Amino acid sequence: MNNRHKLLAYLTFAAIFIASCGKKDAALPEAAPVISGLEQEYYVLVKEAILLSPVIENRVDSLVWHVNGQRVANAMKYNFQASADPGSYSLIVMAYNSGNIFQKVIQITTGRYVNRQTYTNTILTLDASEKFANKPNVKWEVLTAPSELFRLSQSNTASAQFSTVNRGVYKLRVSSGELADTLLVTVKQPDQLQSPYIKKVFDYLPAPGQFVNELPEYAAGDSYETMLNKAAKELTGENANIVTLGGWGGYVVVGFDHTIVNVPGRNDFRIGGNAFGANANPRPNAPFGGSCEAGVIMVAYDKNKNGKPDEDEWYEIKGSANFTAENEPWYSAAVSKNLDTRTFRDYEMTYHRPATETPDGTPQNHVSISNYIRWTDNQGQQGYKVKNTFHSQTYYPAWVKDSKLTYKGIRLSSNGLDESGQGSYYVLYAFRYGYADNYPNAHNNSGIDIDWAIDKNGKKVDLPGIDFVKIYNGVDQDNGWLGEASTEVGRGEDLHMLGTKIETIFP
Repeated sequence: MNNRHKLLAYLTFAAIFIASCGKKDAALPEAAPVISGLEQEYYVLVKEAILLSPVIENRVDSLVWHVNGQRVANAMKYNFQASADPGSYSLIVMAYNSGNIFQKVIQITTGRYVNRQTYTNTILTLDASEKFANKPNVKWEVLTAPSELFRLSQSNTASAQFSTVNRGVYKLRVSSGELADTLLVTVKQPDQLQSPYIKKVFDYLPAPGQFVNELPEYAAGDSYETMLNKAAKELTGENANIVTLGGWGGYVVVGFDHTIVNVPGRNDFRIGGNAFGANANPRPNAPFGGSCEAGVIMVAYDKNKNGKPDEDEWYEIKGSANFTAENEPWYSAAVSKNLDTRTFRDYEMTYHRPATETPDGTPQNHVSISNYIRWTDNQGQQGYKVKNTFHSQTYYPAWVKDSKLTYKGIRLSSNGLDESGQGSYYVLYAFRYGYADNYPNAHNNSGIDIDWAIDKNGKKVDLPGIDFVKIYNGVDQDNGWLGEASTEVGRGEDLHMLGTKIETIFP
């Protein structure tokens, strides 16, 4: 090589070296492709197909598909076609670019049954196929189940509702005469851990009462939102405390982070309170009683699936005295003491803000006020609520700006009897079942069966489960020095998630 050629070679090498130095990134390895957008498992009916369309991150030169070890396609999508016989398939999709390989393994099961997927404590709507259109006597049934904690509602319609507490594969059948389909419902655990306790408080408005503004405590300047947050702090989670609902009609609305399944034959949930039994009732052989301040319960499920009790229909839990107290074991004693044992189904009461908190405007922390809060109802009755000697704060919700408050609902029979005959020993007797703050929290009768639910016309309903609970004080009674019956609400529990088995009391 002569000097001229040597010079040209040197200049060419120098140019290439300089160019490569100016492009440092070109020497870095290329990012590997990443495959997403595909499930780990699929179920496909025999003779049917499923189009697999992955999402690819980074550049890809080739996408290769293998089924049971055999290459079947080189494409960005793959249409898996199930054969005529059930089987299991291992599908591997591999993405290539320069120097990189990424693969994802997928399991595909083919079968003769329609397959649906859902999560625990979730309502799944099951629609019969088109061949059942206009067919009479459509019937759904569960053939096999890994757990007894499930519910199949609306089972005599074309659209049934299924919910269950435990994961697994449930085999169901829908039929009309000789026509039938079999379905497999695969139930998984949700990604986010569910809680068996109250998760949120949506509304809180106690009626005037001796513990109002104390449980929870009101501070000057508190608004509705502030007091709602205080109620939520007391009621959510495992370590919940109590809040008061005040006098008749006062209420709170709470919700769970899942659907409480309506398991047949079982109590499904309970709402705690501070009920307890009397230690020294002078009446021999008396039924259970003490401080039992029954709260009526309403329930709803999240039909529109927006997480709020807004447009969802409320159903009444039909407690043992929602229509009459005549079957309560203490009823005859209450009648003999001239208590008001009537039950009003469409009751309304209006409370008026008190004009003054103390007689003559002077400090009277330990003096009762007999004509304290005026009330009227839709039965043509009126009177005053008493302020007792033990609670000096205002009994009217201090954060409410309105000069009067009206509540609506069921008014239960009076259940508080003066067993001393001298006004010194009041016993508030428990209703047999169906209320909050009616039995001690650990007592089986504190549990609630969702199957006790009825609609606004008093007709029994078939609910798959519930997401929201409203509790309001159902008793309007002043008990001498003890004060008014005031429902207190505490921890709410999904009994199935806690593994608490309580056989229902059938009405």
